Amino acid sequence: MKKQWRLPKEPSAPRTIFKRSILGVLLLVAVVILSGCYLEPDRLVDDNNGLTVGTGGADFNPIVTSVPQATATPTPAPTISQVDWDDWDFTQDTNTTPPNNVIQIGQTATPVPGSVTVGIATPTPTVVSGSSSDVLKSGSEGTAVKQLQQQLKNLGYYTGSVDGKYGAGTTNAVKAFQAANKLQADGIAGKATQDAIYSPYAVKKSDAKTSTPSATSKPSTGSSGSSTSVGPKGKTDIYLKLGSTGEQVGILQNRLISLGYLSGSADKVFAETTEAAVIAFQKRNSIYSDGIAGPTTLAKLYSSSAKKASSVAANIGSLKKGMSGGGVSALQQRLKTLGYYTGSVDGDFGEGTEMAVIAFQVANNLTPDGIAGKSTLNAIYGNSGGGGSSSGTSAETYGQTASINGYKTISSNSNSSKASVVSLQSVLSSKSYYGGSLDGHYGSGTKEAVTAYQQAAGLRVTGMAGPTTQRLLFGGTAESGNYSKLDIGSSGTAVKNLQYTLYELKYYDGDITGKYDEATKNAVMNFQQVNGLVVDGVAGQDTQRRLYSSNAIPSNI
Repeated sequence: MKKQWRLPKEPSAPRTIFKRSILGVLLLVAVVILSGCYLEPDRLVDDNNGLTVGTGGADFNPIVTSVPQATATPTPAPTISQVDWDDWDFTQDTNTTPPNNVIQIGQTATPVPGSVTVGIATPTPTVVSGSSSDVLKSGSEGTAVKQLQQQLKNLGYYTGSVDGKYGAGTTNAVKAFQAANKLQADGIAGKATQDAIYSPYAVKKSDAKTSTPSATSKPSTGSSGSSTSVGPKGKTDIYLKLGSTGEQVGILQNRLISLGYLSGSADKVFAETTEAAVIAFQKRNSIYSDGIAGPTTLAKLYSSSAKKASSVAANIGSLKKGMSGGGVSALQQRLKTLGYYTGSVDGDFGEGTEMAVIAFQVANNLTPDGIAGKSTLNAIYGNSGGGGSSSGTSAETYGQTASINGYKTISSNSNSSKASVVSLQSVLSSKSYYGGSLDGHYGSGTKEAVTAYQQAAGLRVTGMAGPTTQRLLFGGTAESGNYSKLDIGSSGTAVKNLQYTLYELKYYDGDITGKYDEATKNAVMNFQQVNGLVVDGVAGQDTQRRLYSSNAIPSNI
């Protein structure tokens, strides 16, 4: 009989549940035991996250810092403030910050999203492109000069062509800019000057507080007339000389007193004592010593570069026994030169000085009281070497008919031919000084164009196209020709031509006398120095060839 297959009996339910419960307990115990075997790794020290060394991380307490959200700062509207430019003083070689009451015109920077902004920086003004790394001066050429000329033209100081050549026009434009912007007016565009020219704070010619003297104003003697005030109301387009009186003479005397050339108190009378002080100033400052305070002398006198005296030259007022000082020393020296005083120049008015004054008074029909009063002092200082009393024709009058080396003055007062005026207008037009028609009429437009050229070229501003003005304007006159030597004692037409040419070039201020005197010699010496010639005061071949050529360099004073 076959054995039947039977399914195994299923365990009972209670028994199964018990076994599973035991297994779960054992698993739980194993998990607990295994978790106790885990060791946490050492933490790195990080002071910024608040960890402390040596606690195994027990004191770990991270500082949660939220990422700062940038707040957009509203852009303020452009602001404009009034600027007092008198507070802004450029120096020769150092950049100077603008006045502290200047508020920049422009917008503030907008913060970049996601960044933290601490304060708002003042934006840097946009500067016109230009190079300030190299010094530019007469003779320089190239792109930097072109940029300089264009910027000067934009500012109203330069009227010539933008040709990249640093000539007389550019030099004088730079000088005018420097004067208006309180820089040393030397015509050299150094770093400070170029920084100022390209600066957004550059003073335009139209806004300058000082202006160039009008070419149409006639130089006068005394205090009449209007002009540029270089010093404390001191005019520079006038001529002060023996006999002049008034406020301008007083200003002149006070300036001479402050520089140490005069002693005493200003009396507003240009007498021999003042003339002596002017001569001393001219000699000290390398200006022809003629005793006449003309434009060149006055401009230098009222400038910050005027040299102080090493000793007093004369005294205004009275000097008598018992007094002392520089005025007495000057008196003693003058009496010694005249042969009346033999003592030491010690500045003490003693018996010896008194006796010398009495001796001079007797010899000159003055009251012999031993007091050096106004009349006595003027007599003592009279004829002290100046050219103020010399006779001659004024340079302005002489210039109206001047004819030198093939060039004759062209002006409204001369009998100039129509063809010569047309030629003048044509060349002025080609150099952008004249915009009128070539009609051969020397009217106000032509005169203004000549004036503008003279100002730009550094020539004497007369409004007349004199021989030197034409020679430099037309160009092409070489350093050639044969000339007779002129020196002290020479006289005649050749000396007159020399004097007027030096006048146009601003080296000579006196009358056209035709006499080669000390004033003429000093003017020649200054011309020689500026033009790189041998400085001997003698107008020889080299000096006259340069003087009558298109290469002649005007005075820089």
